[in-house]
Amino acid sequence: MQQKLRGCRASKNREEVLKVLEHQSCPVTAEEIYNLVKEEIPTVSLSTIYRIIEKLISLEIVNKATTLDDNRARYELVRETHKHYMICTKCRKMIPIDCCPIEEFENKVAVETGFNITGHKFELYGECKACAEKSKKA
Repeated sequence: MQQKLRGCRASKNREEVLKVLEHQSCPVTAEEIYNLVKEEIPTVSLSTIYRIIEKLISLEIVNKATTLDDNRARYELVRETHKHYMICTKCRKMIPIDCCPIEEFENKVAVETGFNITGHKFELYGECKACAEKSKKA
């Protein structure tokens, strides 16, 4: 984990934040990170978690990810392959999509326009299976 910090001083708090993020399959809020880190380091504060997240973003170790209509930013580790998500508008569950449906289109547009595309986001919104079943029963 320390090699991920790229010259930044390692601390127990930073390492714990990285450990928490490594075990997440979907982006999480700072509050969710805080609650998980607090289990291991009871004295950590939410403001410390925010400072660590901002530092990890500046080091390009963490991405500020999806912001749902609840206006809460979510964070995830930068990985070799990026992810896209289906997001339930009822329960806010995020389900990763295994492929990137945009890459081919992105490459085509870049070639045609000469535009240097540096990234993209793709999200699908709707109801997860559990919420759809609850809706049918109601």
